[in-house]
Formats: sequence, structure tokens, C-alpha cells
Amino acid sequence: MREWLRDLRNQKGLTMKNIAEKLGISESYYCAIENGERQKKMDMLLASGLSAILEVPVSRIVQLDLKQ
Repeated sequence: MREWLRDLRNQKGLTMKNIAEKLGISESYYCAIENGERQKKMDMLLASGLSAILEVPVSRIVQLDLKQ
């Protein structure tokens, strides 16, 4: 599970649905990403999108994902 991703999302007051819509993916697919079931190695397109939405540098997203 990507607790760091859930924590960042919650800090911004966003729901899974909010982020999924901004990324242009289904809520269920985003949920699987956050739960670590999909995108086990997060690609740069997703990391870049999350960076913009969560207002966190891409390098931080990559760093946090590598620690999991």
C-alpha cells in the first residue's frame, strides 16, 4: 500500500475520485494504484500527473515510491 500517497491526497483534501478525474483514469484504477496493486513501478507519466495535482516535486514522488 502506498500510504504516502494516501497521506498526501488527504493533506490536500482530495478524494480518490478527484485525483482519478484529474488523471483521466477510473476511480477503481486509481484506488488500485494507491493500494499498490497497479503500477507497482510507477511510470513517469503517472508520477508527473500526481506531482502537478498534489503540488509535490516529481523527484519527491519518485523518492517516496522507491521507499515503499
